[in-house]
Amino acid sequence: MNGGRTFAALVVLVFAVGVPVWAEEVAPAEKAKAVDPTGTWKWEYAFNDDPAEFMLKLNWDGKQLTGKYTAFGNTTDIEEAKFEDGKLSFISNREFNGNEFTVEFDGELEPNDIEGTVAVDFGDGPREFDWHAKRAVDFGAILGKWKLKLETPQGEIEPELTITQEGDELKGHYVSPFGEREPKDLKFVDGELSWRLEADDDDEFDFEIIYRGKPDGDKITGTNEYDFGGETGTMEFTGERTPPNSEAKPAEPAEAAEPAKEADAATPATPPAESASN
Repeated sequence: MNGGRTFAALVVLVFAVGVPVWAEEVAPAEKAKAVDPTGTWKWEYAFNDDPAEFMLKLNWDGKQLTGKYTAFGNTTDIEEAKFEDGKLSFISNREFNGNEFTVEFDGELEPNDIEGTVAVDFGDGPREFDWHAKRAVDFGAILGKWKLKLETPQGEIEPELTITQEGDELKGHYVSPFGEREPKDLKFVDGELSWRLEADDDDEFDFEIIYRGKPDGDKITGTNEYDFGGETGTMEFTGERTPPNSEAKPAEPAEAAEPAKEADAATPATPPAESASN
């Protein structure tokens, strides 16, 4: 692993000269956080032995619950949404074959499950179904290169975390001014991205850094908890993501245009046919 001893030397240089108050204080254990419904949820129903998949995308900003409900290829916004004490409810106004109806959702939230009921009235009275949605992990929201920024009393550092996917597993590569590391325990659970860096055999003393952040689009904010040879504390970080395959490709050199023939010059150009799409 590159940068082992360099990492250790720089950490000592940064933190050994007058350990600030923020490094001496150990952050108290965080209280258990309420489960965040933000994310993608999926479930299935079988109609005449023909299974159909349903999807719900929720966003909770701490005050308001919003989202979109998708069924049978049709997506609508949720309305009258409420979320309090782990319980959520909302409606979705739908249309099928010219008939309008309302779907009412009520459920109780667990970290990776929603259990409750769905009520639908097609005009012949409400019908109620059991509802069990599972949280779907959307790795596509975190893959790519994250350029991070950490503000320290000694100045700003800008490490990079590259995340790739192999099957159902996440792989990472972490690069900082102190060298390159392979993140441990790289996870994306309940909308939180986390990973751990630790000392290896080339380091002169033990250390551990645990990152936890909340991605929001192509941005992330969070904190890390560190233990450098017994000196502990926390630091805040931010970052921006470059998704995979989104880096600008160099433009191919343009081919020299052939001289126009007199016959071609006299012929008006024909505009391409417009594609009819609906």
